[in-house]
Amino acid sequence: MLIGPIQDDVGWGTTMLGVTFGAGFVINGAASVVGGRLLDRYGCRGPFLLQAVAGGGCLLAATWATDQVVFGVLYALGAGIIGATGFYHVTTAAVARLRPDRPDRAIARLTMVGAFCSAIYLPTTAWLVEAWGWRATGRVLALSAVAGALLAVSLGSAGRGEEVASDNPWRAMGNALDRPAIRRMLLVFFLVWLAYTTILGYQVPILTSAGLGLGIAGTIGGLRGFGQLFGRIGLTGLVERFGADRLLRLAYAVSAVGLTFLLVGTVPAGIAYAVVAGASLGATSPLQAMYARARFDARDLGLLMGLQGVAVGAAGGLGLTLGGLMHDLTGSWTPTVLLAVAVLAFSTLLLGNGSKP
Repeated sequence: MLIGPIQDDVGWGTTMLGVTFGAGFVINGAASVVGGRLLDRYGCRGPFLLQAVAGGGCLLAATWATDQVVFGVLYALGAGIIGATGFYHVTTAAVARLRPDRPDRAIARLTMVGAFCSAIYLPTTAWLVEAWGWRATGRVLALSAVAGALLAVSLGSAGRGEEVASDNPWRAMGNALDRPAIRRMLLVFFLVWLAYTTILGYQVPILTSAGLGLGIAGTIGGLRGFGQLFGRIGLTGLVERFGADRLLRLAYAVSAVGLTFLLVGTVPAGIAYAVVAGASLGATSPLQAMYARARFDARDLGLLMGLQGVAVGAAGGLGLTLGGLMHDLTGSWTPTVLLAVAVLAFSTLLLGNGSKP
């Protein structure tokens, strides 16, 4: 959302901004196990206090930077810390522990809230950028992240596991990674999020390059976020009937179809992208959390769910960098979209027989 306005204002290239946002994903991934470990040991006050102080502080500072290197470092650190301490690998583990009687339902409801946030923040961000510019908009977003983190801190030790977390987190991760099913799962998650983060990071520039205005592109992005709700309605019942593994493969396949609408470059096709890709992506996040939760040791759930964050972070760093580089080399967003479609199609097949716990 901010890539185009930043380029127009200060002239920094797509590749540089892609590397910056990608670095945020890499930091997010590398520190995700830290966020999960803090949850296991200290409850919500552990990861969310770090998010409010360090993550929010770096993002705020980045909005005053005039040098692209300084901006890149501050933004990557802020985004990485916020992602590592506040994304679904932390929040789904926390709500599953808060509702041990119905953990999957708690996860589904949490991700419904996340879908509402996408529907609100994307169009609001577009409106704020047009009205106030990207720097003021960035400050509003950073302060909202700080406010949300402080609200979570108020839950104190809630979200900590009933059993004491393992003394040796490295051994706990090693034991998990010794299992072939876990390794396959993490590889699939890496590939899927390489596709997702590439498209979500560049969806607005992709749409504006086709001739759509920033406001319309932002609205379509917001509709895509709102479309996530349709992928999460009634999800718990469907999982109980069909299983998370089958539904997850279906979500990947439908996502691949949905992304192809971006190649058309019209408003109706953009709406089709928002609805189809939005619904399938909306289903993916809770389904992956449910799928992984059933395969990890409960007492180290936060730590091990953080392995998802490692996969997602590495994928985001690579995907955003490749997507920006492919655009700069070819002058078109088509190769970027085709890469994402191909990766999702392959991931649908790869999950295959690795679905057993």
